[in-house]
Amino acid sequence: MPAWGEAPETSPHPRPRPVAGIEAAVTQAMTAPRARPDGSMTIAEAAAVEQEAAVQAAIARQQAEAARLAAEQAAAQQLAAETAAVEAIAEAQEDGSISPLAVPRSAFPQRRRDTVVQRYAALRLQRARAQEQAQQAAQQAGTTPQRSGGPSGRGLCGVPGLEGRQIPRVTSSTRGCGIEEPVSVTSVQGIPLSMAATLDCPTATARDRWIRTEALPQIGRTGGGVTQIRVAAHYACRTRNNQRGARISEHGRGRAIDISGFRLANGETVTVLQHFRRGPFSRAMQAMYAGACGIFGTTLGPNADRFHQDHFHFDTARYRGGSYCR
Repeated sequence: MPAWGEAPETSPHPRPRPVAGIEAAVTQAMTAPRARPDGSMTIAEAAAVEQEAAVQAAIARQQAEAARLAAEQAAAQQLAAETAAVEAIAEAQEDGSISPLAVPRSAFPQRRRDTVVQRYAALRLQRARAQEQAQQAAQQAGTTPQRSGGPSGRGLCGVPGLEGRQIPRVTSSTRGCGIEEPVSVTSVQGIPLSMAATLDCPTATARDRWIRTEALPQIGRTGGGVTQIRVAAHYACRTRNNQRGARISEHGRGRAIDISGFRLANGETVTVLQHFRRGPFSRAMQAMYAGACGIFGTTLGPNADRFHQDHFHFDTARYRGGSYCR
């Protein structure tokens, strides 16, 4: 290796690179594909992905719409089936206990739980024991025990046309409800009721008079005569027309009875709803309703209000101004 002092005055010029090699390197650098970052894509690839996402969203919307339409169709079929079942039950009911004004889709009652059944069974047993103890105490004291329900028979309330039996005093925790001396009426003038009616004797007697002097003479022997009296309501501890905040109804005192119509011997049914304003029984229905004014303290019918479109309401409430007939 030469010493420092022996270094040449000038450095040697570098030798030029071959031209062909430079052009090849530049061409390779410009034409080679660029390395893409991780997760990146080309415009064409991004457009394809976006198009696929749009197709999947459209398919999901179509499936959701099909599911909604299927659910609506199933609900409509269920409603139609329930309506048909209720109509079939209404047609099959001979006593006509289902009102034509009832909604077609009523809530079906649920089965009582075992705890509820057991609780009410225990209450019944407790009441029966208390009643038995009271009767024993009364017998030991030499007094007449309270009525516990007499035998069925005619002459109820001293009226030959009433049939039924005396029942124990009806009590209630609601102030204004209850009956001191109730009776259960099963027939009037030999004509059975669609359901046993719990009333007091004045109301039962008034109904016997109305049936005997007004209702039966108006229908007469048409259709073979009356074979059943259709009762819509009797004793029930509730407010007037079931309205919140209203006074206790006369039904809650055993002084009211609702009549919805009659059944004739030929199977035909005469109802307040269908025949009070129209049809061959309209005049008879209106005449027997007018005849109730004076027999009862209150008479309400289809011309009274919207609550009495399908029945006559009769009660024995007394007012200073006389009977309330509407």
